[in-house]
Amino acid sequence: MKRLILCDFDGTISVKDMGYVLLNRFSSGDWQAIDRDFCEGKIGSREAYSRIANILKGNEADVLRFIRENSHIDPHFKPFYHYCREHNIDVKIVSDGLDFYIRTMLETHHLTEIPFYANQTCFLRDGGMDISYPHVSEECGLCGTCKKRIVRIHRKDYERIFFVGNGLSDRCAARESDFVFAKDSLYPYCIDQDITCHPFQNFSDILGDLKKRIRGIIFDLDGTLIEAYKAIYLGLKEVFQRSGREIFPYGELKQYLKADLESTLDQFFSPEEVQQNIPIMRKKYEEVYLDHTHFLNGAKEVLDLLHNRGMILGVASNKFGRFSRGALNHLGVSSYFKSVIGAGDVSRNKPFPDMIHTALREMGLPPEEVVFVGDTLTDIETGREAGVDVYGLPTGFHTRKELSQKRPKRILKNLKELADLLDQSF
Repeated sequence: MKRLILCDFDGTISVKDMGYVLLNRFSSGDWQAIDRDFCEGKIGSREAYSRIANILKGNEADVLRFIRENSHIDPHFKPFYHYCREHNIDVKIVSDGLDFYIRTMLETHHLTEIPFYANQTCFLRDGGMDISYPHVSEECGLCGTCKKRIVRIHRKDYERIFFVGNGLSDRCAARESDFVFAKDSLYPYCIDQDITCHPFQNFSDILGDLKKRIRGIIFDLDGTLIEAYKAIYLGLKEVFQRSGREIFPYGELKQYLKADLESTLDQFFSPEEVQQNIPIMRKKYEEVYLDHTHFLNGAKEVLDLLHNRGMILGVASNKFGRFSRGALNHLGVSSYFKSVIGAGDVSRNKPFPDMIHTALREMGLPPEEVVFVGDTLTDIETGREAGVDVYGLPTGFHTRKELSQKRPKRILKNLKELADLLDQSF
């Protein structure tokens, strides 16, 4: 499978946006006003550059010397690039910046073999600059270099195209690519637009994703694989009735459910009452939960598929351990799981990492070969504390946007996507 990674340059490969660095040093006018108009969408980059060309003044030799002296790239980019070369993954740079500083920075870091697309410049004798746009799109003409057009041009030569970027000019390419590594403002944009992406801070994160091979998956249970809200409500109703209180309507249950039973009861009862009510809740729940527990849509099919592929599976749930194992047995999939850890099986519940650490030991896998799939912010915190990648699933308490605030490795659209992505290793 022939693969291509297209990388933005400014703020992605380069530590800072070299365009801004040069303007701070060599502009003779108010370039910030031009930039504000661009960021607010009042003008495109072509119009911005036409204005900047009038105020960017500098002798070519002085400008190039300044670039070489301030040529700072992500220190992890070179290892990333060399790994890609060794594994036949092509890397190209696509930038809405200016070619002269990209070329100079690549020369400085001995990376001149990397092809790049950018706006072309010519230094004038009076210290000014002429800018042309060989990669502009006829569709809109806003950007000097249309990154979407570059993605489309490469479609005939590559089976999969990945995009790495961070900003405004990367949005169209992100929509056009097969997969996106996103940071800064591009990440929330991808989340809002439902674009499949991984957040990253530097190229070490991307390199880790390229190398990762998933051998095991640990699932949260309620809201991820199964739904047992009715049983939970009946258990709470028993507690409220015995306390002489009227329970809230069933439709409001989700807003009161917390990370574990104790935290849920804490909202309504004193600490002493909570400890008295926990066994009452669990007794009632045990009486009714099997009749009110069912798979979430598509969960059984995905588990069948993963099991048949030999994927090592586990569960880490704040549901009482006995109930977690009972539910999976009742649903006919207990044999699929090498480890099922619930409340009472370890000394601390999620968000502490104890459950996942125990599951990893029982599954016989290191953290880097496992992902944790869950539907809550608590799940994301737990996975991070345990040192495993977390895939968020917006099927329970939280929306895709809410989950994104905790920066999980990935936010799945549904469980089916989990099975699909295992077919598509980087």
